[in-house]
Amino acid sequence: EEILMPVYTTTKEAVAKHPKTSVFVNFASFRSVHETSMEAMKYANLKTLAIIAEGVPEQQTRDIIKVAESKGVGLIGPATVGGIKPGCIRIGNTGGMLDNIVMSRLYRPGSV
Repeated sequence: EEILMPVYTTTKEAVAKHPKTSVFVNFASFRSVHETSMEAMKYANLKTLAIIAEGVPEQQTRDIIKVAESKGVGLIGPATVGGIKPGCIRIGNTGGMLDNIVMSRLYRPGSV
């Protein structure tokens, strides 16, 4: 089952409307990903942060990693297309469009 999530202008608005959310997928560009990631990690319910942006400066990446570790936040990226656990979850752009996932049967659990 595919679940589409709405897009919000601010993290504060998204967390207020979905207080049980634990995963934050950050599609911000490398220019603003540091600021938005640091903001997201201020919310205790967000336990996983996926950063899609490429080209994030090394010092900013180190800063994000340090804060994530101190807060117990799992970090995927930066520079990731996401991840997929067949039969369970897809995060980011992994696997391409839905028709490719269905055609390739990436949604089915099993061995690789």
